[in-house]
Amino acid sequence: MNKILFTAPELLPRLISEFGYPQAGAKLIAEKLTSCNIAIQTAFWEWWQTGQLSLDIEVEGFTLESLIHKHQMKPVAAFLTMDWLMREPIKARQSLQKGHDFVVPSNTNGTPARSKDE
Repeated sequence: MNKILFTAPELLPRLISEFGYPQAGAKLIAEKLTSCNIAIQTAFWEWWQTGQLSLDIEVEGFTLESLIHKHQMKPVAAFLTMDWLMREPIKARQSLQKGHDFVVPSNTNGTPARSKDE
C-alpha cells in the first residue's frame, strides 16, 4: 500500500492562489497529482514544500528540468507529464516531440507580420 504524501484538498488553496488555476481546474489537477506514480508524487511533494526540483527522475529521456525549460511547462504540468510518460510512453513522447503551436501575429490584411530583420 502506498504511503499518502498529500491529499487533493491540501493542494487546492495554493493551486488557486499561487498558481492561478480556476477552482474546477485546480480540483482536477490535484486529483491527478494524488494518482501519480509514487516516485512522481515524492518528487512533487519535495518541490511543493521546498521549491527544489528533483534531478533524479528521468523518463523516456525527459526530466522535470527539460520539460520546464525546453518545453516551457510550468512545474505542475511537468510533474503530470512525467507521470503520463510513465503510463503511456509512446503517446506522451510523440506528443512532446510534435512541439508546440505558436501564434504568428498578422498584419491587418491577414499576411504574417515580418520583423525589421527579415
